[in-house]
Amino acid sequence: MNVFLVPVGNDRYELYCEPSEVDQTSSGVVAHLLRRVSDMEVAEQRARRDRRTARRGDKPKGFEACVFRARSGLARGMSEWVGRQRLFWHLRHVSEATLVYPGDLNSAEALSVAHRRLQHHREHHRFWMVVDGLGALVFGPLLFFVPGPNLISWYFAVKMTGHWLAFLGARRGVASVEWSPRVSSALVALREVISFPRGSRRQRVRALSTELRLEHLVSFIERTVPDQP
Repeated sequence: MNVFLVPVGNDRYELYCEPSEVDQTSSGVVAHLLRRVSDMEVAEQRARRDRRTARRGDKPKGFEACVFRARSGLARGMSEWVGRQRLFWHLRHVSEATLVYPGDLNSAEALSVAHRRLQHHREHHRFWMVVDGLGALVFGPLLFFVPGPNLISWYFAVKMTGHWLAFLGARRGVASVEWSPRVSSALVALREVISFPRGSRRQRVRALSTELRLEHLVSFIERTVPDQP
């Protein structure tokens, strides 16, 4: 398993792994979670289609309208959120991994940065696992009688499970995974490219993603690195 230490700013890094590599081995709880997210998206698409074709009076107002808008937003955001968790979900089953890091760091620095990022994500997911668990307990009964699928309750339940799995993976990455460092000159070039404005850096990032064999690196950079003036 290759994990990339991607520069995302001045002395800032994020861990990255291609979703396709992780999805090939997804099973058990993770596979169920991915199916549940897909079910959420399908249910929301069906609900929107039903509302368009119903032709019954005015559009929803008040609390019902707020619920409909919230459902749409939650369904749209879940796929992106899942993509950010796949690395940590997969780490639960890994005993050895390769850390690919920029060549302007030495291996000890790269391993230290990676461990700090894993520790950060471990605590982040521990906190949000509790918050989303409370959200599922509150919104499940509260929205029980609202027409349509209870996507808000599903949202909190899915995120609670996802944070729990990510917490386990990040914890294992810190304590149990044996990391083998491997230097990359392309990640050094990427550090320079991310300082460009978004419009002018996209083509350069795409070329580097081909060199690194990372199909989704462009979207990861656009999501993670703020636009430059």
